[in-house]
Amino acid sequence: MCGIAAIIKHERTRCPASVIHAMRDEVAHRGPDGFGSQFFRVCQQLSPRLPDADCEWTVGLGHRRLAILDLSAAGHQPMSYLGRYWISYNGEVYNFVELRSELERLGHEFRSTSDTEVILAAYAEWGVDCFSRFRGMWGLAIFDRDRQRVIVSRDHLGIKPLYLWKGDGIVAIVSEIKQLRHVPGFTPRLDEAVASEFIKTGYEDSERSFFRGVEPLRAGTWASIPIGTLVPGAPEDYWHPETITPSITDPAEAGRLLADQLRTCVGIQLRSDVPVGCSLSGGLDSSAITVLAHSLQQGSGQALETFTLTCPGDPIDERAYAESVAEQTSARSHFVTLDPHVFLSDLDNFVWTHDEPVGNLSMYAAYNVARLTREARINVTLNGQGGDEVLSGYWQSYFLHLRELGRSGQIRTLMDHLWGARYGSGNPDLLGQIPVMLRRYMARRKPPLAIRFGQDTAEESGASRVLTHVLTLDGQQRRLFEMRKLFLPRLLKWDDRNFMAFSVESRYPFLDHQLIELCLSFSPRALYRRGWTKCPLRVGLARQLPPLVRDRRTKIGFETPQDRWLCGPLRPMLEQWLNSDRPIWDHVDRREVRQLAEETWRVAGRRDEVGQTLFRVFIFDRWLDVCQVSAA
Repeated sequence: MCGIAAIIKHERTRCPASVIHAMRDEVAHRGPDGFGSQFFRVCQQLSPRLPDADCEWTVGLGHRRLAILDLSAAGHQPMSYLGRYWISYNGEVYNFVELRSELERLGHEFRSTSDTEVILAAYAEWGVDCFSRFRGMWGLAIFDRDRQRVIVSRDHLGIKPLYLWKGDGIVAIVSEIKQLRHVPGFTPRLDEAVASEFIKTGYEDSERSFFRGVEPLRAGTWASIPIGTLVPGAPEDYWHPETITPSITDPAEAGRLLADQLRTCVGIQLRSDVPVGCSLSGGLDSSAITVLAHSLQQGSGQALETFTLTCPGDPIDERAYAESVAEQTSARSHFVTLDPHVFLSDLDNFVWTHDEPVGNLSMYAAYNVARLTREARINVTLNGQGGDEVLSGYWQSYFLHLRELGRSGQIRTLMDHLWGARYGSGNPDLLGQIPVMLRRYMARRKPPLAIRFGQDTAEESGASRVLTHVLTLDGQQRRLFEMRKLFLPRLLKWDDRNFMAFSVESRYPFLDHQLIELCLSFSPRALYRRGWTKCPLRVGLARQLPPLVRDRRTKIGFETPQDRWLCGPLRPMLEQWLNSDRPIWDHVDRREVRQLAEETWRVAGRRDEVGQTLFRVFIFDRWLDVCQVSAA
């Protein structure tokens, strides 16, 4: 796991080599174990310590290294292969062992044991078709000297970030947006349409950033940037999960297949030359990862280390569930308890870490778990993120399926879910979620307050358009949309910033693309039963999971007592904020925000939608200030 920086420019464009060094070192937290830069003039390789001449080079690559595989100097980047290909790469390709063996049979030779060199050899052998062979996460830039182009690519789900910005005679490629501040011609300017949508609804378009002109490379694609024209080609897909048709209806069969595939994914993601731990929320997904990691590591002589958030005395506290998993696996458990006063002292660093505003305080929970992981000297952690998305485990996903049953006339099946949830071995929490889902639906259709930003009009919001779009999709289309557009992109973006802020690599076995393809073959009959979600996971790992977790009805995750904080320990700070001169008041009506705050305090957190909106306005204002973003 690392940080990358790259610039491609015309020879006449003035840009000192020191810019690459500054971009590279801006993300030293992503790679504290090594750094390097390399420069090229058309086909000619230049010295890494290039003189300060502004125009001597056309391609510059920079890299910060977090050493996970091959800790020797042989894993240093930027790395070359055959003197023709150069790479700056952030991520891990977990099946590099198998790919290396295949490439060796084809005549390739290797001087390191890193996955980076395997990526270069794979590109040399198969060109851009290599990306469809990788099982992992990545954001990379490959300079192909003979073809005079830079290839950029991002993993199937966009676990790892990659941003592009194009200026006058220059293209910059980075892992984090803050790196662009060093690039000549770049000014951090706000995209007001993105900002308005975020403040009103919390919705974020995965193909846009909050910064004007800064674009994330779309997940699951590659693109070519010719050195001569500097015009990036349109991103091209290398993954096509939309071709998969649900065919498995039996939960027992689905459970067996899922357990086998998930075990394989955990196994290859345990490959590391440094210690590996587990982020353990106490939920079904992270618990499944933990018990499988334990079974695969038995005999290693090292206890598995787990990292858990606690909220003593709060209904969202999950310590009992996490402890049941830790007891079964003999794990060495680490716990962290959130403190609102520590949050205030962390606030500006937390905001700077994320580059863009975060949607709620649960991201701060993950930030603390990441810090706890680093304090325990664990460099890699397995994470349950993605289980809800690939198995359609959110309540709203279940209710959309029930809606589809009703609209298609499958009333008997619909009633089996609803009545079955109430009686016998069903999960009655399904019925309890009905008013919650209705309230959230209305909140998405009409935000708590009609906050306007800049020249924003009264047109339907992007979130409303997305909701309308979701309601037109069939089950399989909706599953893909939720996974690739709606839920995962921002969760993965936030998770990447949290863990990399503390130089920890977070891995996601549920987001292996082969496992996702398997899960897409499960029909709703295999996924849902009488109020229970994620049936294949519960069935497939029934013997490995503690009963307390396996039969758990609730879902929380790394949450915070956000509403309690807003109405209690954070209230004095919010009142002072409302009475202060702040950047946000140039764009948002202060009176409306004050009404929002008073409503939050009046209902004492019983309507989470108003508290969420209040938090978004506050954190957005802090972000404008800390990151010095201009709305002009």
